Amino acid sequence: MSKATNKQIIDQYIIFNLGDEEYAVPISIVEEIVKIQNLIKVPKSKNYFAGIMDIRGKVVRMIDLAKRLNIKTSVDSSHDRAIVIKVGGKSVGIIVDKVSHVVTFPQNQIDPPPPSVKGISSRYIIGVGKKDNRFIILIDIEKILTAEEVSEMSLG
Repeated sequence: MSKATNKQIIDQYIIFNLGDEEYAVPISIVEEIVKIQNLIKVPKSKNYFAGIMDIRGKVVRMIDLAKRLNIKTSVDSSHDRAIVIKVGGKSVGIIVDKVSHVVTFPQNQIDPPPPSVKGISSRYIIGVGKKDNRFIILIDIEKILTAEEVSEMSLG
């Protein structure tokens, strides 16, 4: 892979919605985007742990990202998509309202994180990307879900 191609991948993010806001995660940590089907709830788990799902024979823990970040979403949001990412060597699905597209943010289009955005602590935010007069919050998933938290999520 050439340096230019590698740099382009580093600058690419997948945009998704939680409520009315747009967020993004680096494409480099994304394994796939899936439709949520046959989600199995796990009793006595944390409120943001939505359950587990079988994805092609692999058990994947599913996190409701809006609940994890205390983001209010509209009651009618369907939550039918998840972005499967790698955290601490494990696959984890983050449930979102909608996945829209991939966008490239060169470093000069990313502003440093403000102290907080919509109640989300700045420690979870990589920065704010600017695209077509919109601001997109770039999230550091590995700070939101530590490897310990992923390991803690009981599988039964």
